[in-house]
Amino acid sequence: MNEFNECLLVTNNYELCKCVTHCEFIDGSALDVLIAVRDCVHRGYALLTHPLCGNLRPHQQPFRSVIIKFNYLSKLDLDSLSLIEHAIEIYNFNNIIDVKTLSPELYADYAFIDAELMRESLEQYNLINKNNLVWPEPAELLDLN
Repeated sequence: MNEFNECLLVTNNYELCKCVTHCEFIDGSALDVLIAVRDCVHRGYALLTHPLCGNLRPHQQPFRSVIIKFNYLSKLDLDSLSLIEHAIEIYNFNNIIDVKTLSPELYADYAFIDAELMRESLEQYNLINKNNLVWPEPAELLDLN
């Protein structure tokens, strides 16, 4: 990850990643995203969004997206570390949905929900790629045949 970019989205939502200027795509579960974010926090990043954004339980949402920023003033943000460790603990004790087992319709719907939960924060931190915006849509609006 490039520590010179101001803000970075870390996500396992490939559809959302395509809409963002600075994104680290994690090809894995929501728990894998949280672990990657924790690793970033240990390298000097701080959380800009809550890792449990949307108040959805682990078994309700296979995608997880978190915005982080490199913290030039401190090596370790203890508040960020505490939040991400707590999120990981919650995910470790729950069943999580495997993104790779989803039907195209469910994949589209879950990707849309995750994108909508992140939209305001992505706008706030100027991460939406306005030149190549194809925002994720729910399955009912897509031609999946």
